[in-house]
Amino acid sequence: MKNSFHHWLEALQQIANRYDDENTLLKNSLLKKLRDPGLPAEKNLSAYHDTLLFICAYPGNVSTRQLAEAELKRLAIHLKKRKVQHKTIAENEGLPFTDIVTRFSPDFLRWLLTHDDVKVEFDSFVDPSLSLNDILNITLPAVLKAETTAGLNNEDLLSTLHIKPSQYVPFLLGQLEELNDRPLLKELFIEKMDLYVKLVPKNIYFSRAFNRIPAPELYYHHDLLKHFNWTELINTSLPIVHLPEKMERELMLKSIKNAMALTVREIDPATFLEEETIRVYHLERGLRIAVYSMKPERQLPLETYFGFTFFKNGIPVSYGGVWVFGTLARIGLNIFEPFRGGESGYILCQLIRVFYQAMGVSYIEIEPYQFGLDNPGGISSGAFWFYYKFGFRPVDADLKELAASEHHKIKTRKNYRSTAKTLLRFTQGNIALNLGNMVPMDVLDITGKILSVIKKEWQQNYNAAKAHAINTFCKTHQLNDTILTADQKKVLEEVALWAKTLNIQNKKQGSLMKEMIFTKTRDDYAYQQLLLEFFKI
Repeated sequence: MKNSFHHWLEALQQIANRYDDENTLLKNSLLKKLRDPGLPAEKNLSAYHDTLLFICAYPGNVSTRQLAEAELKRLAIHLKKRKVQHKTIAENEGLPFTDIVTRFSPDFLRWLLTHDDVKVEFDSFVDPSLSLNDILNITLPAVLKAETTAGLNNEDLLSTLHIKPSQYVPFLLGQLEELNDRPLLKELFIEKMDLYVKLVPKNIYFSRAFNRIPAPELYYHHDLLKHFNWTELINTSLPIVHLPEKMERELMLKSIKNAMALTVREIDPATFLEEETIRVYHLERGLRIAVYSMKPERQLPLETYFGFTFFKNGIPVSYGGVWVFGTLARIGLNIFEPFRGGESGYILCQLIRVFYQAMGVSYIEIEPYQFGLDNPGGISSGAFWFYYKFGFRPVDADLKELAASEHHKIKTRKNYRSTAKTLLRFTQGNIALNLGNMVPMDVLDITGKILSVIKKEWQQNYNAAKAHAINTFCKTHQLNDTILTADQKKVLEEVALWAKTLNIQNKKQGSLMKEMIFTKTRDDYAYQQLLLEFFKI
C-alpha cells in the first residue's frame, strides 16, 4: 500500500540529509503526513525516532525542525501510554519511557542510583562465574560471614541476609565499595557476578530524543559538508576555550553520561569523569565539543586518557577517547548511529583540530578496530578509506604501499572497490596522520625499554628495580617522597623508572619530570604541556 506509514517513512529516510528546495518541501510534506496516522509497530517506530532525531540535529529550517520536534513529543506520549497499559516495548533502544537492561561498572551504577530521571532495578544474575558466597565472604563483616558458607544460591543468600529485591543493587554496590582501595578487584567482582540491572525512565529526559544541552543558537543547514579542505580546517584558529560554570558543567556531565547509558555503552573517561576538567569549544555549524578527563586515581601511567563528546545543536552525536603523550595521540571516534548520514568527516577533522591546536598533538594514530579488526561494520563500510581521505596512512611500509596501489585503482578504474580481504589486510597495523616532521616517542617505547632493563639487569626483580629508580631520582632532585600522596607516589614510580632506564641526565628535563609528579595528579592539561616542553629539549 503506497499511502502507508512505512512508505512515507522510507521516503523521509531517503531525503533526511538533503537540503535543496525540492527535498525540503517534500520533507515537510512527509512529516505532516506521518503525524496524522497512528504510530507504527516497534521496528518502524525506532527507525522513525532515529530519523526525527537526525532532522533535529541537522535541521534545514525552522519549520522542518518544529515538525520533527513535535513528532518526537507525540512519540513519547504514545510510548508512555503503552507503558501504562503494560504493552510490550522494545528494550535497549533508548526511546522515551523504554527500559534499558544491561551491565555497568560499579561506579557508573552508583551514579545512576543518584539520577533524578531514572530508577535502577535489579534484573538478574545472568551467567555468574563467581557466586555471591565467594564475594561477600570477603566484604561482609566477620559476624555475618558464616552465612556465605552454606552453599546458598545468590537470591537465597540475599534473602537470608534480609535483603529485599528492591535493595539488591544498592546493597551489592555498598559491599563492592568495601574494595574501593582495590578498584580493579571491585570491577572484576561485578563482572564475575554478572549483575544485570533495569533502567526505568521516570520522564522524557532519560531518552535519546530529549537528552540534550541548551543550544543558545541553532544552526540550519543548506547542505552537508562532505567535501572540504581538511588541512585548512585543522589549521583554522580555534575559538577561545570555554570553561563552563558549575551549573553548565553539571548539565553537560549528565548529558554525557546519559548518552552512554542510553546506548548501552561505557568508557572510562565518562564513567570517571572529573567535572572540573570539562572544557568546551564552540565550533562552526552548530557543533560543540566537550573535552574532559578522569579522576587522578583512574588515569593511565605516563599518558593521559581524555574523553570527548560532540554536540550538534545541543544533541550528543559523537563520543570517544584520546590517549595523549606529548605530541603523540591515539584516537577512538564513534558516531552515534542516527547521525552517520551527517558530517562524520567534518567531526573527525574538528577533533584533530582541537587536539592539534589545544594539546600540541601532531602525530595521531588509529588502531585497527576502528576500521575493521573484529568489527565487520568497519569492513562493510570501507572505514579504512574514510580515514585515508583525511590523510591517515598505514604505519607499516608494506601496507602503506598496498594502500597507495589500491587508492590508485579506485581513482582510475570505474566502480572499483577494495575487497573485504584487502580491507582486512589493512587491519594488520595502525594507521597514522603525521602533521609534523617526525614520529615521536611512544609510551610503549618507554615501557618496553623498562621491561627489558628489569629483565637484563634485575633478573625480573621489579620491586628492587623500582626502589632503586625512586631512590636515585629522589636523591638527584632533592625530593622527599615521604610527603607525597598515594597518587603522587604512583607518578613518582613512573617517572623514576623512565628517567633511570632511559638515562635522562638533562637537568631541565629532570626538573620537568619532578614537576610532573605534582601536576599529573591535579591537572591533566598542564601535565600535557610539561610533556610537550620535555620533548622539545
